[in-house]
Amino acid sequence: MACDCCKSLEIGRLLNADIVPHHSSFNELEACCSTEDCCPLCDCILQQFEAKIHQRRIEPDRYNKAKVLYCIPRYAWERRDEVEIWHGVSEVDFFVDAQEDGRYDKPGRISARVELFVARGSKLADSGIISGRPTSPYAHDETCFQLARKWRDTCLGKHGKSCLEVTKRALPTRIIDVGPANGSHEPWLRVTKREKGEWVALSHCWGSTSNFVTDSGNLMARQRLISLKDMPQTFYDAVITTRQLGYRYLWIDSLCILQDDHKDWVAESVRMREYYKHAIITISADSASGDDVGFLNHRRVDPEVCKITLASNVEIGVRTEIGCPTFRDRDTYVARRAWTLQEFVLAPRSLLYTSEQIVWECHSRKYCESDDNSQADSWDDNIDCMKRFFLTPFIGGDQFPDLQEFFDPYSRWYSLVNDYFSRDLTIKKDILPAISGLAREIQKQTGKTYAAGIWIEDIHKALLWTNRGAGKAPEAYIAPSWSWAALEALPGVLSPTDDLYWNIVFHSYPEIEERRASLISHEIVMKEEDPFGCVSSGSIWLRGRSLLARDWQGKTKPYLNSYKVPYKSHRWEGDMGLDNLDVLVCYFDIFEEDLIQAKLLDVTLMFQISSWIWNRNAVATALALLLLPINDHSGNTYRRVGIVEVPIVDGLAEENWEIKDICIV
Repeated sequence: MACDCCKSLEIGRLLNADIVPHHSSFNELEACCSTEDCCPLCDCILQQFEAKIHQRRIEPDRYNKAKVLYCIPRYAWERRDEVEIWHGVSEVDFFVDAQEDGRYDKPGRISARVELFVARGSKLADSGIISGRPTSPYAHDETCFQLARKWRDTCLGKHGKSCLEVTKRALPTRIIDVGPANGSHEPWLRVTKREKGEWVALSHCWGSTSNFVTDSGNLMARQRLISLKDMPQTFYDAVITTRQLGYRYLWIDSLCILQDDHKDWVAESVRMREYYKHAIITISADSASGDDVGFLNHRRVDPEVCKITLASNVEIGVRTEIGCPTFRDRDTYVARRAWTLQEFVLAPRSLLYTSEQIVWECHSRKYCESDDNSQADSWDDNIDCMKRFFLTPFIGGDQFPDLQEFFDPYSRWYSLVNDYFSRDLTIKKDILPAISGLAREIQKQTGKTYAAGIWIEDIHKALLWTNRGAGKAPEAYIAPSWSWAALEALPGVLSPTDDLYWNIVFHSYPEIEERRASLISHEIVMKEEDPFGCVSSGSIWLRGRSLLARDWQGKTKPYLNSYKVPYKSHRWEGDMGLDNLDVLVCYFDIFEEDLIQAKLLDVTLMFQISSWIWNRNAVATALALLLLPINDHSGNTYRRVGIVEVPIVDGLAEENWEIKDICIV
């Protein structure tokens, strides 16, 4: 049963952005939770408070007499004018400030966030006061399908070119006809003549036991019938969802591409960009770890929920926060898989089935089942949403002029590669094919030259990736050493903040001061005819300043950055900065012990690519490749082993450096 304090929650004052008293002291909150008839909301708040006190190692006594207050988060109020759809507030922060010597100490603030929700059609919902809504216990509930259809209609009716206006396109080579909505006909695989139509696509994790595929041996049988009872649960659920959305055709990669025919696989992988880009909706089975799991029939993960009847005799629901994934940084099953990145980003409209709720994300907006407000509408959200305006960057730039640089196709590419590199790939040689759809789209937008994962016209950024030593050499050749695709990521080592292009793609967008290398030529030999696919070999010829690392004139020992040591850089001050200005900061691609890396530096060539302006307090820096010589007849052939920050101080980045032509393979 709710306590008197919780019954007296003043919902109306929240809309005025007021800070409202709750319990008169932290001690009173604890006392409320110690009774047999404990208030469920107070218990939820106290658990969050205690977890943060323990996490921060704060003495609990500092809070004894402090008042417990509540308010809506500041950003929730400020975003009111930014959102497409506004139905009130849902998030409420309860907080308490550490009290010392009669004053409140804001650095000692701890907070607990809860969500308020009311039923659709209720007075508080219709009056635009509370936007939170209950979620269905199962994704197969009709309310979920109704909501998906509503989001679809909103997108098609209001978003126009931002989400790629719908026109009927040539159907994929093969497509699953799911049959009529009433289920009177079983699905079957249709071989098309590329006639025009509309289709739904599926993005999914195959899982370790997936063997329900189409191959040369069962192609004819699939064209007669694909029995629903034989389908793995994820495919079954995708068929049901396609019917519920009102569509007849469904594209699933493992059923529509011949899995034992390499020629067919190559041809269809080239068209994959079209299949996801022009799908009317892409269903994403984010809660399913494999095809046998499904996404409609599992009981959802329930947040801690309680109902409170206010003094005004109005009932509201209170729960802990429901997750609304960003679909990056491995925060769902599908977001862990490499192939699914392009499936998500290219799709103009994605319907995502997570473990807690359904989410809609198109190229201009995001909606979720738990809140009737549109989501991710702020300035920062446009950066975090990887697919936002991906197909129409010019529209994004017009709507958000301050973010034009982010919507720039090169910047978007680096941000996507940051997320892509740590994703899982069963067949390692697919690292370039699995991102080829995104590369094709950016090439179409820019007309620039793509080469094994980098853009030749942007080499002064593209060559400067770093994994802080978290790479490992693949068993077989995949790409030239100057490409990030040449290495595999060590599993479980890179965190979401360890981005390949973190040095040069950051919210502050550092600027190139000077391009210190020039391109002479490059060559890529492909395994197939596809210029975005697998590579047999590659080389790049550059002219620029070079110096053996052992001839560096700085007096301080180089700092060897890696995932095993604290990060330090000339671009930062304080704990992440360096005590001396003449330090080389090295980032090797594959971690070795310090002694081995120090020996490598004795034979490593530094080759400057570009110099950078970080911020007004940072040391000006040139970024250079670390190169090891390859024994050949020319004496000018190298392979990349890392990069290095070269401080531009006291002439150290200019004196004794030799202008040299080199080839990197």
